[in-house]
Amino acid sequence: MKFCRFNVTLPSSVALCLFVISSTSPSDVLAQNGQPAANPKPAAPINQALNPELDHILNNWEKAGDFTKKLEGKHKRYIYDHVFLVEKWSEGEFYYEAPDKGRIDLEAPSNFKEGQKRPRNGKQYAIQKDKPERWICDGKQVFAIDEDRKEYQRLPIPVDSQGENIVDGPLPFLFGISKEKVLMRYNITLHTPATGGRHNLEGGIIHLKVKPLWQQDAANWQQAEVMLDARSYLPTAIRLIHPGGNVETGGNNETVYVFEDVVRNADQGIVGVLWKGDPFDPRLRGYKELTQTSMEPTGSR
Repeated sequence: MKFCRFNVTLPSSVALCLFVISSTSPSDVLAQNGQPAANPKPAAPINQALNPELDHILNNWEKAGDFTKKLEGKHKRYIYDHVFLVEKWSEGEFYYEAPDKGRIDLEAPSNFKEGQKRPRNGKQYAIQKDKPERWICDGKQVFAIDEDRKEYQRLPIPVDSQGENIVDGPLPFLFGISKEKVLMRYNITLHTPATGGRHNLEGGIIHLKVKPLWQQDAANWQQAEVMLDARSYLPTAIRLIHPGGNVETGGNNETVYVFEDVVRNADQGIVGVLWKGDPFDPRLRGYKELTQTSMEPTGSR
């Protein structure tokens, strides 16, 4: 939610790897003492008994991930603060290219109107537009770009966090990861209508409920819901409930991503390259670079 792996606690939203990056402000990359956060250790693994349908889904999801070399699309992000009764809205585009390039753009929704409110759980939430920003990973560094201030940070990525280790980031749900790693890292179940979900494989909807087993993940979210298209195994929505508060009511804070027009392995062609340019080139002329920060390896699992 939020592409590259940060060793941080996310205060409000995630992003994708893809959105894990987008949910972390540059100041969150460092711990309070100015040093990289300590390496979290994974919790003890739990053996999970899978029903045949979930086993089938995880096998297909892994195959889809192996097939995915590029991914791009549009997204809408909603951040809910259940303490102060605020919703923050943003939208944009995202890009991924195997093994370790990614980008997410965030800006205010088109035709956004100030002063809106809407009811949620019997309470009135104030709707705000989120700040415009870009997060771009070229495989060796991350650019965290504040569009309002025209400032950016360049965050070098340690060698052991580059390349294929992208799937060890806090949010690999967009890409699909191995069934073995899913079961090692998460407690995962089908979220059916009987449990308040929408899972209906025959109807084309996969709805999964995910709880983290690794401390790295548990520091960022206490429960996730992932919705996939059952034909393409592409994501349609991700919901993350962050630490703190009652998970059954969305905790104190939650983040929801809704994906649209997601395309796997699109070929831009020469016209597309000339028209849109390289999505992983941040093009920062006229922007001010802030103090350079390095990221610490997260260590072995």
